[in-house]
Amino acid sequence: MSNSNGIKNGEEGVAERALRDGLRAPALSAEAMQRIRAATEQEWRANVQAPVRATRRRWLPLAAAASAAMLAAAIGWNVFLTNTGDTGAILGEVARVDSPGVVESRYLRRDVVLTSGSPLRAGQTLDVRGDVLVTLAGGGNLRVARASSLVVLAANAVKLERGELYVDIPPGSRGSDRFMVVTSAGEFRHVGTQFAVAIVNGMTRLRVREGSVQWHATEGDSTVNAGTEVTIDQNRTVTRRPIGTAGREWAWAESLAPEIEIENRPLQEFLVWFSRETGRKLVLADDAVREQTATIRMHGNVRGLTAMEALSAVMAATTLRFELPEGAIRVSSARDSTTQTS
Repeated sequence: MSNSNGIKNGEEGVAERALRDGLRAPALSAEAMQRIRAATEQEWRANVQAPVRATRRRWLPLAAAASAAMLAAAIGWNVFLTNTGDTGAILGEVARVDSPGVVESRYLRRDVVLTSGSPLRAGQTLDVRGDVLVTLAGGGNLRVARASSLVVLAANAVKLERGELYVDIPPGSRGSDRFMVVTSAGEFRHVGTQFAVAIVNGMTRLRVREGSVQWHATEGDSTVNAGTEVTIDQNRTVTRRPIGTAGREWAWAESLAPEIEIENRPLQEFLVWFSRETGRKLVLADDAVREQTATIRMHGNVRGLTAMEALSAVMAATTLRFELPEGAIRVSSARDSTTQTS
């Protein structure tokens, strides 16, 4: 019995070894293992990176659009900052500006420094840091004192917010026939005139040198004639007093007088210019002097000279003499002056 059991156990051991040997796979070579690793890595990368590429493809158009929008916005903002605002009606152009100059103040944009020849247009706000002479497009000129601020409202109107300005519009300047200065105290409209408007410590002051000014206020309209000063305080109390048309009150405006060309021009033309610029009445002694001033031709130039300096230089080249009694300039012959002296 034991012999038969041994035989059975031996047969089972032989069968088990045969099964194990049949199932045992031969070891893979190094080359085969390398090929398997490469294929596995390639498949892993394909599965992982495919969603990333898809995401990138979806965002690329959006990113490009956003970049384009940002570029357009940057360009538009830069244009907005540097735009010169050249669409408003032209008031005139800067003829002369003293240091430290005049600046156009612009909301949300870069301020612009104005120089001689710069046009002034409706919509501009000017920070006047140095005295400025403006040639008006319709004829005449506007002089603005340093430390002033004004807004160009239209081709024939400005608003004074601070400081002082002087308006000189000779009779016959049709393009400026309705020129006006606007302030918190009302509107001042010229009538063939020279006048100054100032705002100091909340008070508005009007001085009329030649012609007259129409003053339109909430209380009503009135006319202010030459030789009159009107002040309106913050309580709108009005004070009037007489003022001379020549003197130190006008000195700053005289210093900004437009230069006159005298080459081959009659002396009388210069004397009329001097009379208006200094507020003095021109008196010619007699008909002979009147004829001489009309026939004498001047030569050279008086650039860079004040009105008084120019008068002395011009008259020194003639046989005529001049005197400056209060508020006037009297021109006579040398013989007449000698007779009066003796």
